[in-house]
Amino acid sequence: MTPPPAPPAQPPAGAGHDSLTGLPNRQLFTHTLARQLPAAWPRASALLLIDLDGFRAINDRHGHVAGDAVLRQFARRLGLLAPARAAIGRLGNDEFALLLPALAQLRQAGEVAELIRTALHQPFDLPGGPATLTACIGIAACPADTDDAATLLRYAGLALQQARRAGLDRCCHFTDAMQCDARDHHQLKHALRHACAQGEFELYYQPKVRIDSGRITGAEALLRWNRPGHGQVAPSEFLPLLERSGLIVPVGAWVIDQACRRIAAWAALGERPLGIAVNVASRQFADTRLEDIVAQALARHGIAPGLLSLEVTESAMMDDPGRTAATLAALRAMGVRIAIDDFGTGYSSLAYLKRFPVDALKIDISFIRDVTSNPDDAAVVDTIIAMAHSLKLEVVAEGVETEAQLAYLGRQRCDQIQGYHYSRPLPAAQLEGLLRDDLPLGVPEGVGTVAERTLLIIDDEPNVLNALQRLLRADGYRVLAANGAAQALALLARHPVQLILCDQHMAEMRGTELLDQVRQMYPDTFRIILTGHNDLGAIMEAVHRGALYRFYTKPWDNRTLRENIGAAFRHYWQLHGLAEPAPVLAAGG
Repeated sequence: MTPPPAPPAQPPAGAGHDSLTGLPNRQLFTHTLARQLPAAWPRASALLLIDLDGFRAINDRHGHVAGDAVLRQFARRLGLLAPARAAIGRLGNDEFALLLPALAQLRQAGEVAELIRTALHQPFDLPGGPATLTACIGIAACPADTDDAATLLRYAGLALQQARRAGLDRCCHFTDAMQCDARDHHQLKHALRHACAQGEFELYYQPKVRIDSGRITGAEALLRWNRPGHGQVAPSEFLPLLERSGLIVPVGAWVIDQACRRIAAWAALGERPLGIAVNVASRQFADTRLEDIVAQALARHGIAPGLLSLEVTESAMMDDPGRTAATLAALRAMGVRIAIDDFGTGYSSLAYLKRFPVDALKIDISFIRDVTSNPDDAAVVDTIIAMAHSLKLEVVAEGVETEAQLAYLGRQRCDQIQGYHYSRPLPAAQLEGLLRDDLPLGVPEGVGTVAERTLLIIDDEPNVLNALQRLLRADGYRVLAANGAAQALALLARHPVQLILCDQHMAEMRGTELLDQVRQMYPDTFRIILTGHNDLGAIMEAVHRGALYRFYTKPWDNRTLRENIGAAFRHYWQLHGLAEPAPVLAAGG
């Protein structure tokens, strides 16, 4: 390899220092970059491009004075953590550059990137109060990636784009694949503009189902793109591009119009009224024409406003809370329903939740996925449902894929679900067929039914499990059996259980560990463990922290065990102020 060529000695026209931060501007930094790469040769150099996340929200929420304060403070922090001989520049509004020349090892670039992200986590002193920020960072290296200054800047920019696409507070190093991605990205963007004009978009509809009746109450409209020569493009590929390019505003208006058209078409066919929910993206929600777009679509198709629901994410609402409250109030005044989408993943501010006029909360799929096995997810879901109902809001759980998830949500009094357990998103004609068939989703056990005396036995020894089932079924209990933790948690999600009898020594998980988890998810259950004498210390600790109701040592006495389980059931019903159910005539597992 040969060293990079030296640039002209004189900086280009316009080169100078940024008046706000005092850092070199884009022209001067680019000139410095071109001069320092040859000077550092043959040692490696790295270029970091840094883009502040959410900077526009700082300007919108606190004003430009606060935004300027953030930029000045960040520039000072960057200067303090930059190594000797490093070059810093402000390339644009909230984009900064840091050149690290003559590195001993390239991994130092990643270490500096982590220092930058840590520095951003320290509060910024703003007129409206302290605030923390995050940033996306793109890194490219010389000579590993290129020995040309302009190309290095472009490669770092591609890495920054990749970091932004991955989310907030991300760092990406340049790879050759990013050049192909950039070409594909450009082609996709061009094709999207063509799609808007050529009618390549289509709406699919995913049903929403009431848990207590099992019947369809509405549907969510989901955008699909049928790209000629490519088939249906994955939404994850084109929706972020629609948002970043601004095309989401006209496309979003089209979606609202088509949803209203579909509501009117179903009504004309004599179908029962079916509401449709439409996702409203951040840029679309910030557009001042949104209220007019909705009003015109409602009037054009002559539908009842209450059949249209707009779903807006927490983060979109919190970009400008004052404007959000006014926009939501205007939409509600029309009669349109409002739901907060992906609830629990953003700000979740109770003060704003009380202030905003909304009708429903949608629990994000990330909490539903492991709700039957993860106590933390279960706690979040339970809290959202209880809080929403106390505020007289409906709750919709999205991404429900299993019977166990449905049963758990039903017993927690969640109102509606949507997800593949009932139906994938469907074209309009297929959804119409589903409506005509009117096949209800099975109502989960324990929802609106009288409870049975249900006992769950957990043991990974088949002989012990069978012996306990034979012994205790004779007393008229409904007995469920599990051979380990995973099966036990699935049964608990699907069935109302009052009493649990668990072995301590299981290969998958110790009994005390499992019952600790059960205590967090199902605190009303009575939990009993079977153990050997050598475990009494661990068992007593579990009793003291509330994980266990009772314990029995092996080998157990059948008569004593039956009497004590009977007493535990009686105690359970008395504690809950309920009459004890009659014994089951035919026990099942």
